[in-house]
Formats: sequence, C-alpha cells, structure tokens
Amino acid sequence: DYVIDNVFGNSSKELLEGEWVKSEYGSPIMRINTPKVLVRTDLKKILPKNGMALIKDMQSFTYGSFTDNFYIMVSTLHYKPEPSADGQENPPKIDLAKSLDSALQSLEAQGAQNMIVKQEDFETNEGGVKGIKGYGTFSKIDGENQSSTKYYYETLIFSQDGGLQQIIIVHQEGDKYANEISDKIL
Repeated sequence: DYVIDNVFGNSSKELLEGEWVKSEYGSPIMRINTPKVLVRTDLKKILPKNGMALIKDMQSFTYGSFTDNFYIMVSTLHYKPEPSADGQENPPKIDLAKSLDSALQSLEAQGAQNMIVKQEDFETNEGGVKGIKGYGTFSKIDGENQSSTKYYYETLIFSQDGGLQQIIIVHQEGDKYANEISDKIL
C-alpha cells in the first residue's frame, strides 16, 4: 500500500491531503468543506419525471462521477406550495423518509444494484439542523468487462425553509482515504 500510495499515487489520498475548500451552495445555503470545488450540474436527468412536477426550484453541485473513486453531490430543492381548501397556499410538508427513498432510487437509476440500506437520525455540528442519514453498500456492474465493484454510500437529508437539502457521498468500499474524506466532510 505504501509503495502504491507514494510511488504510483492514490487519487483518494491526494484529495484528503490537498487543500480543502469551504463554500456555500444552493438556497437555503449549505456551508460545507470539500476537497475540491463542486461544479453545478443538472439533476433533471436522474430525477423521476413525476417528482419534477412537484419541484419549484432545484440546484445541484457535484465533484467526480458516480463511478469514480470518490463522488459527492450537494443539492437543494424547493417544492411548489400546496393549495389549501380556503385557496391559500401552504408550505409543502416534507417527509424525510420519502426523500431518502427518492435519493436511493436516483442511485439505482445510475446503476446501483443489491443495495443494503441502514438509516438513522442525524444532526449537524453547526446550527444543530436535524435530518436523516441513509448509508450502506451497493454493487455496480461494469458493462464492458462484466466485473462488479462494491461501493459505500452515505446520504444526508435535511429540511428547512420549505426546501430540502441533500448530500450524497459515494466511494469504493474499503478505500481508507475515501472513508477519511467522508468523515471530514460530515
């Protein structure tokens, strides 16, 4: 491991030991430390079409791709207000468990198979925002050589100000540097 990490290089180790960036993303703002600046992306490709009808505004930022050694996505969504019987608009009721299911479905849409899902409550260190955390493993099959790779994922979902905030972290299982990156981000 030492020779591979220091002679040939290890992209996860380089991310962990490089200069980290503290940035704000989306609305409501999510302040997060990451190994690289996240790039704005379009979520419309991976969200279910029936879910798009409920969304008023959405922003997503990523680093890496779903099949890289390390992938992170930060997104914020604002839902359309719900009409009430008296004609007024009510803020949408956000079910974090259903939102977690939707996040897991988006992973499946990108090729995740045989998902193992664990769930627990989560609270941020800064501000004490409460949410839900889903984590576990899945396999992804490489279509070219029919090999399977096992990945570890964590997804955090929070709701505030009528919107939904989500962080998804995916990396190859057993990558000790990626585990440390994940812990540092969380």
